[in-house]
Amino acid sequence: MKQFEYDILFFQVKKQKDYGEMRKILNERGAEGWEVITAEAGDYGFTTIVKRELAPGPKEASE
Repeated sequence: MKQFEYDILFFQVKKQKDYGEMRKILNERGAEGWEVITAEAGDYGFTTIVKRELAPGPKEASE
């Protein structure tokens, strides 16, 4: 069975340039295998949940 790890990122967005920083960080995370599963706008920015698949354990690799 696939297993995943999750992380929660918060981006404070006050100005248009803050979106560029948010995009940069998300692209860096994407290069590490993370995938955005949800993003929600709040009063002070965005809360984003990301996940990535964990490497299979020894038992799973042999199946």
